[in-house]
Amino acid sequence: MKKGIISLVMSLFIVFSTAAQTDKNYNNFINIVKKELKEIHIQNYEEHFKEQYFIIKEENDYFDVGTEVGLTNLYNICTQNDKSQWKKIIKDYFSQVKVSRDEEKSILPKLEKFETAKEYLKLRIYPIDYKEQISKSSIFESDTGDYISVVVLDFPSAIRNLTKEYTEKWNLSEKEIFEVAKENTLKNNKEEFEEYKITDTFSVSVMLSDTNIFVTSSIYDLNKKCNSISKHGAFVAIPNRYGIVLKNVNKETINNDIVQMMGLVNYMYQQGPTSITNTIYWFDGNNFFKVIHDPSKGLIKLPDELMKVLE
Repeated sequence: MKKGIISLVMSLFIVFSTAAQTDKNYNNFINIVKKELKEIHIQNYEEHFKEQYFIIKEENDYFDVGTEVGLTNLYNICTQNDKSQWKKIIKDYFSQVKVSRDEEKSILPKLEKFETAKEYLKLRIYPIDYKEQISKSSIFESDTGDYISVVVLDFPSAIRNLTKEYTEKWNLSEKEIFEVAKENTLKNNKEEFEEYKITDTFSVSVMLSDTNIFVTSSIYDLNKKCNSISKHGAFVAIPNRYGIVLKNVNKETINNDIVQMMGLVNYMYQQGPTSITNTIYWFDGNNFFKVIHDPSKGLIKLPDELMKVLE
């Protein structure tokens, strides 16, 4: 794990406050985006900037006609950096889009057959809000209702959602394709849990990466990744794309632990980048059960299944 990500994570643990992004910041961001679009000769597009996307209306070197170009992730990246860097970040983003498009064209022939396509299949975790946008076209799973696991194509310079048309092309079910993508992802995820002491009375285990965008998919592999889960199970969360937070359940300190866990997870979720969910689950070694919590009301309700284990 790189020193940079460790420092960032430790700062998240220590500081439990965040500054809200202002409308002025977003307007500045959009103005820079518009200028960059003009420079790269993309001028015919349908504006939906209040909803943080725009739609391409004519052919160009960067996007197909009709493409909905989302700006949420790009804006989140910008807000994590000094404003003086925003122009370069946005310029680099569009440059990378062009490289990725050229790259995709060279790989597309390999996608015609499953045997040559399967090496590109991966599984990525997104926030549940993403479900509405991709549910008709992409292969996914959203069993918890709090996040969505999407089958993607992992190209060298970018990722693309795998469209449902490939089920017919490969003569495979969505479930079969999903399982292959999951297997590919998990065998390539090399990150391990590391323990961090937050206070004298509270510590957590974290699996984090600032380079592997698939690290959160290890939520499907907790028994192998964390072989020291207690007999009472563990509290688990995936607040943002950086990774997974885990706290073994200790019957003697459970009340303090869940309150501390809530504060940490809520903060990491608010900070992002690419926030996923502030839901905390109890993992019994096989299944996930949601911890009901409403910070604004001070409400915490542990799963009935956990309460039975603690009796």
